Amino acid sequence: MSIDLRPSARDEAPDVSGFLRRTLQRSTDDPALADTQIAWKYWSTRPGWSGSRSFTARHNGTIVAHAAVWPTHVRASTAVVPAAHVIDWAADPAYPGAGIWIMRQIAMKVSLMLATGGSEITRRILPLIGFRPHGELDSFALPVRPLRQLLTTSEKTWTLPARLLRNVLWRASSPLSLPRGWSARPLTPEHVPEALWPEPSRATAVTARDAEFYRYLLDSPCARHRLFGLEKNGELVGYFCLAFAVHVARIADLWLPSTAVEDWYAAFRTAAVAAALEDDVYEVSAWASTGCGKEALGRAGFRLRDRSVLSVAGDPRILEGRTLHVQMVDCDASFLSAETVSYLT
Repeated sequence: MSIDLRPSARDEAPDVSGFLRRTLQRSTDDPALADTQIAWKYWSTRPGWSGSRSFTARHNGTIVAHAAVWPTHVRASTAVVPAAHVIDWAADPAYPGAGIWIMRQIAMKVSLMLATGGSEITRRILPLIGFRPHGELDSFALPVRPLRQLLTTSEKTWTLPARLLRNVLWRASSPLSLPRGWSARPLTPEHVPEALWPEPSRATAVTARDAEFYRYLLDSPCARHRLFGLEKNGELVGYFCLAFAVHVARIADLWLPSTAVEDWYAAFRTAAVAAALEDDVYEVSAWASTGCGKEALGRAGFRLRDRSVLSVAGDPRILEGRTLHVQMVDCDASFLSAETVSYLT
């Protein structure tokens, strides 16, 4: 069977979104597939990638598989290599193998590919196309306003009273307050000092950040993102980014050069306080893939809600055995379900 791979163009947006809605069984009003959102994700100018980031496999001109690239760069020691997280991956079941084929074609364009979580089918397929586990990615959440959360949850089941009691106890056990000497202030991407962008260490590899990437991210039409500076005793020591969904704030990214768990605990705590200042935020969530981040989130009152495998494909020597620091902005997690209520606690 003849299958053609080619990047999709902006004027093909209706064909692409229609295929994704049918294959992924999404509603016609799903904001993640709105014209403005997919135009931003696939075809707007973005640093680190030239041209379309949406790819289709076609048979006789009809889309039978789709995958999009969320580009990044991985920094281990001195090397900076192009990498990508594939998003919006879907295939017509009538064309077995088309989805795997398109993923392999994309893998040829970068040195390293990342995968976080995914459906059960996706997790079964990843090893077949060269992905190997490289640690665990943990999802954490902190209830901020338990009663309002209960009143707005979409899951009206008999377990709600127990969930409310549990969340009230969790909230009471970790009162939200700024750690002594720490504060946050809004920051523009251009005012983040170069020394505060992520740098690798002997134990940790990172994904690259810069002002241009954040300028792109802040333009997301689907989810509001805000960048903050982290201050310790009046000195700018790091940054974090909040992404807002309905009644949920996500700590989509957080970094500071310190390797002390105490500083990371204070940083996550400060980010949670900044998120809770917005009256319509009822829960705060965050990711961690490093031991330091996971311990810091636990100490800051966040509860572990999910654990998934972080997988990589490509030359394993690139990471040199280092743990990979991954955050929500390294894929599309920071703006998924931005217009629907979805709680982790």
